[in-house]
Amino acid sequence: MDKIIQIFNSSLQTGYVDKNVLSDLAYQPELLVNQKNPPQKVLTTILHELENCDQFYISVAFVTTSGVATIINKLKELENRNISGQILVSQYLNFTQPEALKRLLQFKNIDLRIATTGNAHAKGYIFKNKYHYNLIVGSSNLTDSALSTNREWNIKVSALDESGLVEKVLGEFQTDFEKATPVTVDYISHYE
Repeated sequence: MDKIIQIFNSSLQTGYVDKNVLSDLAYQPELLVNQKNPPQKVLTTILHELENCDQFYISVAFVTTSGVATIINKLKELENRNISGQILVSQYLNFTQPEALKRLLQFKNIDLRIATTGNAHAKGYIFKNKYHYNLIVGSSNLTDSALSTNREWNIKVSALDESGLVEKVLGEFQTDFEKATPVTVDYISHYE
């Protein structure tokens, strides 16, 4: 554990104090954007994090069928590996597509809920690893354009399990998740 703390400390130095400090790129804070030159997509990081996590939590205002399509193969792999996740979406502006909910509902390893009151507009992707979490917070909903082409800003940070940041982010997520409505076939029919 001392080794991981040293790695985190040097990565924090690089990210927040002096860009010239050598550290492990995997733990440095990072700005995630979609751009053509050099080619970069928020989606690439999301897929990488899903590939390497032990558990995942996603809170987005909007989810579309095309957004689910961008990660569906990775979600199938996670289901096969018994990696569980919680996904919270929003009914805000009725932008979330019923077909996207249907596609997410097919996964036995995902607890899917929808915020039906208030103006839930969060966009966060949380990935639990052995000793730490990788957090992506910013402007990207779970839509193809937000993850691949739109001009979006997201910050990716890593934090140890016992950190104050992890406690606050998970606390916010769980509070919202517990207040939300479980998505069922009946709910989707009503929403349609």
